[in-house]
Amino acid sequence: MSDAARLPSLRRVLARMHLRVTLFAVGLTGLTVLLAGFAAIGAYAGQNLHLIGRSAGYTAAPSIVFDDPVAARQSIAPLLERGVAGIALLKPDGTVLATVEREGEDNSLARWIADRLFFAAPVEEPVMHLGTRIGTVRVQGEGSAVATYIRDGILGTLVCLILTGLAAWLLSRRLRADIVEPLDAIAAAAHSFRRDETLDARVPSAAIREVEALRTDFNALITELADWRQHMRRENETLSHRASHDALTGLPNRAHFERRAAEMMAEARAGEASFVLLYADADSFKPINDRHGHAAGDRVLIETAARIRSCLRARDVAARLGGDEFAILLAAPSGSDAAERVTSEITARMAEPVRLPSGEAVRMTLSIGGAIYPGDGQDLATLINRADAAMYAAKGNLRARQQGV
Repeated sequence: MSDAARLPSLRRVLARMHLRVTLFAVGLTGLTVLLAGFAAIGAYAGQNLHLIGRSAGYTAAPSIVFDDPVAARQSIAPLLERGVAGIALLKPDGTVLATVEREGEDNSLARWIADRLFFAAPVEEPVMHLGTRIGTVRVQGEGSAVATYIRDGILGTLVCLILTGLAAWLLSRRLRADIVEPLDAIAAAAHSFRRDETLDARVPSAAIREVEALRTDFNALITELADWRQHMRRENETLSHRASHDALTGLPNRAHFERRAAEMMAEARAGEASFVLLYADADSFKPINDRHGHAAGDRVLIETAARIRSCLRARDVAARLGGDEFAILLAAPSGSDAAERVTSEITARMAEPVRLPSGEAVRMTLSIGGAIYPGDGQDLATLINRADAAMYAAKGNLRARQQGV
């Protein structure tokens, strides 16, 4: 017989590996469930002892007040149930008023383990009367109930392990590439998604109907996840844009303007450069809004924002601060020359009439004031105040010219 003939067949190797892996997994799962059950029943038993202690405190309070050991023993005796080894009532000075103990002992190993794990120390609950602590209830648990669970749990786990091993051995004989390979492909695609968050992988077709249905559903799920991710990305971008931009004009809002101004300030400080902040306010917006209506006013604001933006570079920022107020940041390096140039361009653009939805044409001017960082201020509040003051000075000059002064 050749050496190759002595080697086990692939089918047998796969069957053995499948059996071993299955037994290990089932055994580990059973042990985990058993330990979780131990913890749960231990917690439940502890809570039960506290409830028994509180009940004993309620029923035995009068007997403690009147220092009656017989009545105290009679009041707590009915609470002695399975899982409770004994109950003791203590006076405020710590002396025992009454005690009851459960008869009968379970000396099994499981009982010994349960007592050591869950009931090593008694549970104590205060006895209150009219808001004053008049004694203590001490409840000692015993592990007969937990011991029964331990025995039954271990036995059940062993039975399940045996039955699962038998079933795994039978099922392993049907292990074929047309089952393993599609499942491996699904697992690989899922792993790729979990590790790399890629949704490009698709599982190839399978030869078994159930596996093919699983493959189809899995591919459909991946497609839906990809669509959902794209949708959420668009939604997030939309929400982010709405949170930082004015809904009417599309310009950045005040919050965005303040963030960008802080960034420009840091950049200018690092590069020892200057930048310009312009503050603009409409001179005749209210009469236009009152005479022609809010729709016309909105049209004027939209057109004003578009004209301001057309006079700026890509790195500059124009924002609507509210109402008919606008702010402009001319990115560093920029100074008085840039401020005069942009102010002149905006003034020239605003001289053109604005066509309203009704067909009428109106003209609106902007008063613009500027401040230069860092000469006019080294913080945003100071720059805004300087630019605002310059804007009001420009507005006053315009009124003086209009009045012929």
